[in-house]
Amino acid sequence: MPRSPLPSSTLPALLSITLLSGLAACSEPPGTRAPAGSPPSGSTTATSRNDTAASAAITALPASLIERFSGCEQLLTYYQANALEQVGPYGIGGGSYEGGWLDDGEDAASSGVASQDSGGSPSPEHSSTNVQEEGVDEADIVKTDGRIIVTTITGRVQVVDVATEEVISTVRLPGRQDQVYPGELLLHGSTLVVLSSEWSNWIPADDGRQLAFQGSRTVVTTVDLSDPADPRTLGSARIEGTYQSARMVGDTVRMVMVSEPPSVEQTWPKDGRLSSEEEAEEANRQLIRDTEIDDWIPHVQVLNADGTTRSTQPLLDCGDISRPRDPAGLSTMSVLSFDIGSGTPEPTSGAGLVASGSTVYASTDRLIVATNRWDPWRWTGGDISEWGDGSTAKTDLHSFDISDPSGTTYRASGTVDGYLLSQWALDEEDGVIRVATTTDPRAASQDSESSLVMLREDGDTLAETGRVDGLGLTEQVRAVRYLSPDLAAIVTFRQTDPLYLIDTSDPTGPRVTGELKIPGYSAYLHPIDEDTLLGVGQDADPETGETKGLQVSLFDISDLGAPKQTHVMTWEDGYSPVEWDHRAFTYWPATDQVFLPMSRWAETKQESFGGVVVLDVDQALTEDGRISVTPGRDDYWGEGPSRTIVIGDQLWTLDYEGLARFDRATLAGGWAVDLR
Repeated sequence: MPRSPLPSSTLPALLSITLLSGLAACSEPPGTRAPAGSPPSGSTTATSRNDTAASAAITALPASLIERFSGCEQLLTYYQANALEQVGPYGIGGGSYEGGWLDDGEDAASSGVASQDSGGSPSPEHSSTNVQEEGVDEADIVKTDGRIIVTTITGRVQVVDVATEEVISTVRLPGRQDQVYPGELLLHGSTLVVLSSEWSNWIPADDGRQLAFQGSRTVVTTVDLSDPADPRTLGSARIEGTYQSARMVGDTVRMVMVSEPPSVEQTWPKDGRLSSEEEAEEANRQLIRDTEIDDWIPHVQVLNADGTTRSTQPLLDCGDISRPRDPAGLSTMSVLSFDIGSGTPEPTSGAGLVASGSTVYASTDRLIVATNRWDPWRWTGGDISEWGDGSTAKTDLHSFDISDPSGTTYRASGTVDGYLLSQWALDEEDGVIRVATTTDPRAASQDSESSLVMLREDGDTLAETGRVDGLGLTEQVRAVRYLSPDLAAIVTFRQTDPLYLIDTSDPTGPRVTGELKIPGYSAYLHPIDEDTLLGVGQDADPETGETKGLQVSLFDISDLGAPKQTHVMTWEDGYSPVEWDHRAFTYWPATDQVFLPMSRWAETKQESFGGVVVLDVDQALTEDGRISVTPGRDDYWGEGPSRTIVIGDQLWTLDYEGLARFDRATLAGGWAVDLR
């Protein structure tokens, strides 16, 4: 329920009241907490006053959209007050657990092309991870420098020598044996960064208590690959929380984490009596009042190369953590910086926000984290009760300045109606932020629609400067590509695919210049040149919207007022990982070829296909051939590769079992390296 803001002058009084309970924990040594279920000191009325004071302290903070906490006492007050509003007989949020694992999916004008190794000597020209912004590398499950291929696809960090087609080493990760699972990689020269999940042990209930949130760990490891056959681990950092995404600009890595409170305890009713529920709820409230700041904020443990602990400390200082104007949960979102050149994975700087974050975008100057409607807080503890009036979900955007390699600075926040498709919905250049959203009103009488909203940093607020509404009534955004600072392409879909071209040259007055409706939709858009756009998605029945198979289109956008679909190819019952993971896409400009992983499942193994479709996109759209990774593998059933890699005149494919290698000109080749 909305609360009326209190003047900032009331904060000292409110904090002094709260200090009588939870805030005293800031200076208490461990072991001084009250036992589980112990009644609070004083009467029930006094307890209510304490809870009311803590709750009021949330809004007693300055009323700007974002405010940094002055210290640990104020931060603890905020955590406690938010928790007290959510607590019940079974704990915070009804005893639900949140957590996550590293995934392998969330692109730049094209796939990158590199030609130098770490020593500066020539290496074969090779593709790199297909990224969203030029100069901003993205973590992936495979990396190459043209001489070696490093991948985590089988759950191990394996290094493959391109020349000999052999696994020449497996990187041993420091940490608890059999609990560290590598997910994504970044490669800078001869330095490899491994981003891993660490399995959390189940912690049994003790004295009628259990942890309110399931623990999660992320391990960041730096490895020296100067000698790929003998990798040398430099060190690791074990961080409390779940990895969301990472970017690399130059030799600086930015990583986004979301951490649940690591050691807040709760209890539950001992039987089915109503009085037991009442007693359990009061015990849970007391457990929250007795918490210390260390129970809420994440920590980092720096490990030596051999896995021994060097230090353990809070991940962020309390003064580096901010809060949004409207309470956004109990999670702590952190944006951390790492200097690869330092030889240590210890974060060099960071900024935090008491909120969750799900979608991450980065340019060379700004990193933006969005919390959209799929986040648990929005559904279980936020404003869902207010949606009965037909209002829509909202997305909060938080902007961080990453232009200085040595620092991470929180800048501004804002809110837009609707939810975001993915990182592709966001863009930033010269201080202007563009965001594509889809509103999905809860009222059945209202239709969904999409918008393009223009924002600019105004102090600590992302202020709207202009917008275009009414895109794709009854439809949802399926693809976005910001082609230049002045041009955006947005695809929406229900039965047909409207491709909208939008002039964004004036941040105060963006406008639709052209629209094209065709059957099916594009899930990924890639510019071939300034006049040609390629789309990868699904063909669909124009009457029912039912998808029919993989579709690739070429669009002529030379006339912004009249875009045209010049060529289209379809593969019945086919699909490609490019539809949901842009990193699976490879475009090789030197030969105007697209290497598109494709799968097609059928009733028989013989009719299934798993491999790569090679497309020529020079002037027209033609199929140069297909590469199958299925032949000779009796247990393989038509699942296509996850990635394609160009190295010199060879094309490599990567799937969950290993690597295949083919001649780019003749497409001759086959299975090369078994990674199982």
